[in-house]
Amino acid sequence: MSRIVTELCYQILNEYYGELTATVGVFLIRNKATSCSIIVQRTGLESKQVKRALQSLIQQNIVSFCQPKPGLIEYTAKSDAVLWRLRYPHYIHCAKMLYGDAAELLVEELLLQGQSCLGPAVTKTTSKLNESLLSSGSNLPSISQNLVKDKVTTLVKARLIRRCADIIYDKEGKNAVSSGEIGDPELLFNLPNAVDFEPAAGSKRPPSNLEQRAAKKLKLETGDATETLMKDSETSKNVGPGYWCVNVYQFHHHFRDQAIVAAVSRNIDQKASEVIRTLLRISETRSQPLSPESSPVSLTEIYNAMPKDKVMPKSTLEQYLKYLSENCFNFVTKVGESGGGMFQIMLVSSLTSNFDYFKAIKAICVSQIESIILERFGSKALRMFRVLLTDKQVEQKQVEERAMLPPKEAKELLYKMFAENFITLTELSKTPDHAPTRTFYFFNVNLIQVSRMLLERCYQLYFFYFHQAVGNVFIRRQKCISENKRLLDKQDRVEAIIASLDAEGALEQKEEVEQMVTPSEKAQLKKISDSARTLELSEIHLDQTIFVLETYLNYTLQPSITKK
Repeated sequence: MSRIVTELCYQILNEYYGELTATVGVFLIRNKATSCSIIVQRTGLESKQVKRALQSLIQQNIVSFCQPKPGLIEYTAKSDAVLWRLRYPHYIHCAKMLYGDAAELLVEELLLQGQSCLGPAVTKTTSKLNESLLSSGSNLPSISQNLVKDKVTTLVKARLIRRCADIIYDKEGKNAVSSGEIGDPELLFNLPNAVDFEPAAGSKRPPSNLEQRAAKKLKLETGDATETLMKDSETSKNVGPGYWCVNVYQFHHHFRDQAIVAAVSRNIDQKASEVIRTLLRISETRSQPLSPESSPVSLTEIYNAMPKDKVMPKSTLEQYLKYLSENCFNFVTKVGESGGGMFQIMLVSSLTSNFDYFKAIKAICVSQIESIILERFGSKALRMFRVLLTDKQVEQKQVEERAMLPPKEAKELLYKMFAENFITLTELSKTPDHAPTRTFYFFNVNLIQVSRMLLERCYQLYFFYFHQAVGNVFIRRQKCISENKRLLDKQDRVEAIIASLDAEGALEQKEEVEQMVTPSEKAQLKKISDSARTLELSEIHLDQTIFVLETYLNYTLQPSITKK
């Protein structure tokens, strides 16, 4: 874990959860599995403060705990879960685009709570929706909780929310001694029942339905089937609602699919991207988000699942799938002939080692890196970079010739990229003394190293968002708002007055209020709005770059992949 990432985690935790929570969280990130007594001893905090911080971090799915031996509980923090806090607006916006306003508010509530029962989440979501209806002045009927409950079911079917992992209590039912995922991950996506929508009673977390099933299975295996079945009907009435959380991995799965669809659209055409989009949508709930390959999908299934406004003849669809599977970066692999042909997007095929899904992710990552090189060094440096990507190991003279650049200019750009770690140098000596006159020097591109370096720089820039530094986007936006606070407050008051006058129908007074903001102030407000929008777009593009680099590294560093 680099220092920049650790500092960024501290700034995020401090910004959203307070200094005490940040201190405990970063200590766990640096020290991995640690007991509560050691945290108290090393941080200098009181035991009550540490316990409150751990409670908050566990609630937010940042810290997990286990019992390696009786009497000892160890806590572990996940730095990724802290960094994903920056991506919450993207999750919320994605839910809105896919399933509407109710889904947006549900995902927002679960993200803010970390872990929550469905009953309170549905109640708050319904209240917010009805409040927005009242404020808009529409005559639409109020929204019932049943509509929001149906939306919960839709989100569970799409695997965007799931049940939380079980908490196992000791024999007395007082102390939680372990936590972790259950053996069958599919149980986490069981649809909610009437009990799940009941309000939670008390502060103690009730045993979930998954725990009841696990206990029942264990007793059946030991032979106490009769006793278990007799008690099951009695205990089921006392089982409270389980806890639910947002499945961020499925959102990442969706973001990855969007990137692939956009890449296909750029490289082929819009129709090919719709074919890929349909294939991915069919296999979305059939495979795990981090699965190395998608489930096979037949030609008939793809044809039937195509959107009505995007329907194409079956022969045309077959031609597109053939082209995608044979000629276009092997995005799609044909794995059978049943149903008109079975197709899937795979990370690596079993025998031929064709990097199908991996090639798509790699192409997107290379495109991001090339855009950075183009902006930083220019088009001539980009030509040299592409030569190195294509030819792997290349001498300096060969780079100059193949990029068709003058030796002096090529040398300057080459060593600039080398100094900033975009390219690497390999030495091949004829003699053991490594004399320069008897040594060959080959330039090459190590994509993994470049991706890690750029990811570190992105985290560093995000660290500056939360740290006082000149020129960072976050501080610039805050400074812009603080310098014009009086003018922005005036605009808010004027807009509030205009809204109330609209409701009363006082048009003459409305014109007088609008004149309270002078033309020069309106121009200044427009300038502030444009600057804030530009800075927000910068943050969005930065997060997109981080996601692409993270996805490429995750797939590349999987042990099952043999990289070319």
